[in-house]
Amino acid sequence: MEYIEVKFSNPRELNDIIIAYIGEIDFEMFEENESGLNAYIPASKFSEGVLQEVLSSIPDRENIRYEFSLVEDRNWNKEWESNFSPVTIDHDVYVRAPFHETREGFRYEIIIEPKMSFGTGHHETTELMMRLMLELDLKNKTILDMGCGSGILAILAHKMGAMQITAIDFDDWAYHNCLENCERNNASQIIVAKGNVSAIRLMHFDIVLANINRNVLLADMHDYVNCLRAGGLILQSGFLNDDENVLIKTAEENGLKHLKTVRKDKWSAMAFSR
Repeated sequence: MEYIEVKFSNPRELNDIIIAYIGEIDFEMFEENESGLNAYIPASKFSEGVLQEVLSSIPDRENIRYEFSLVEDRNWNKEWESNFSPVTIDHDVYVRAPFHETREGFRYEIIIEPKMSFGTGHHETTELMMRLMLELDLKNKTILDMGCGSGILAILAHKMGAMQITAIDFDDWAYHNCLENCERNNASQIIVAKGNVSAIRLMHFDIVLANINRNVLLADMHDYVNCLRAGGLILQSGFLNDDENVLIKTAEENGLKHLKTVRKDKWSAMAFSR
């Protein structure tokens, strides 16, 4: 597959913000460097007009420059794997690829095949969601992992004793990668489906996990609440610190109570109850 490489020149503190915005328009891979950021998108999905429109809404837009070019076909998965290192969360979770050795001393080990996207545990939002989950008793709970990506959160819920887990993503890559990772972690009983929020409208859960992005969370909050049992919890992330207030406001308008916020760098995750 041919890719477009967009080379951004920007202050490094803007890297996470740029990733958050352009990650919503099909950019798949990101490399930080001294000048700022390199980002990659399949050539068939690239539109400079769409990119400019997204960048125009970023704070400090005047400090962002870019140039783009078509790059030769490469073994992207091999390059991604060469830069993939295990992730640890205290002594609770050890996330590794199949080519890493196992390690003792962790409550849960998760094996994730890295394939060019978030969901390996490296991104701050994934870590924040796992930290919120680790504070809960998931035994015998029914769980929805909405926007499941690699399936890492659904797999952790399984290892923590959840009774029934449904993982949903609209992206074809995510759907197949989640299936593979569930099998790899002996969690094939997780129900993996390809779809969007319309797929959950007749379902009910004790806990909803939604690590997506600000706009989708705002748009779909009502549906998350409708599928949540009384006393249930919603954990959500995928947004920046600056987005917290609008998400809390929307959640409260839909009958949720804000319980907790955790942060890492510019990213946040929040817990709500119904």
